[in-house]
Amino acid sequence: MANGANNINVAGHTGVLSIQDGVGYKPIVCLTSTSYNAVSNVVEKVNYCTQGKTKSRVTSISESVSFEAEVVTLGAEETGATYADLLTAQKTMEEQSFRLDGRNGSQTFKAIISDLSDSFTAGDDATFSGTLTINPEEEEE
Repeated sequence: MANGANNINVAGHTGVLSIQDGVGYKPIVCLTSTSYNAVSNVVEKVNYCTQGKTKSRVTSISESVSFEAEVVTLGAEETGATYADLLTAQKTMEEQSFRLDGRNGSQTFKAIISDLSDSFTAGDDATFSGTLTINPEEEEE
């Protein structure tokens, strides 16, 4: 068992989420957090063949990415995807291409923007959050 003396913590700010535009990937500006979630969809059965014991098996895995960020307006020379850009992408009702960095390299995936919400609280910076539902990769036939 490792003693952990040589473990190195991963900095949270490396978890950058980007959306693909016509040229490449644009990072979502002013992220405060990203989180990746994978849920095993499980079927359980009990029958005579299992001798009355519950047997479970995974039928699929549902994946999503959640994020939080600050609402900003970009300066003339700045680039990135803003809350307004994500709202526009969501309104297309089509899947988008994303890249998530910081988790053992980069992961690219197609997803729908299933949730976007904002909060404009008096005295605080405006923020927004969202959830991406990752579409499973289609297998080549």
